[in-house]
Amino acid sequence: MDRRRVLCLLGLALAPGCTSMAATGPRGPPDPGEPTAAPTDGASMTVSDLRIEEAAGSHLRVLATVTNPSGVERTRTLRIRVTVGDDAAERSREVTVPGGEQRSVAFDFEDVAYAEFSGNGSVQSSLV
Repeated sequence: MDRRRVLCLLGLALAPGCTSMAATGPRGPPDPGEPTAAPTDGASMTVSDLRIEEAAGSHLRVLATVTNPSGVERTRTLRIRVTVGDDAAERSREVTVPGGEQRSVAFDFEDVAYAEFSGNGSVQSSLV
């Protein structure tokens, strides 16, 4: 390591010549026929709505709406995680949504009382 680089690393940025480090990165734009990134349609599935309700047995039901804004049908696994105090429960299901559409999915948590959840609970969703 040369003296200038050592001085720059020590925080003496005002020392003469500290900004004369070698350039990094490409030297010019890519060739016109060279691919620069994998093609994507820029849209992915999302959970656009998440609602909680009390099911007939007084347990918790989570209603999720999955939206696919792309032009092609997609399938993802939707995971719903419910936490009440220190206890957590998780359910997952594959969801297929045609391009440009939405699909609603219900998850019943029979082991989670709605009354307990509504006072001290949280819900998270993820698509994998």
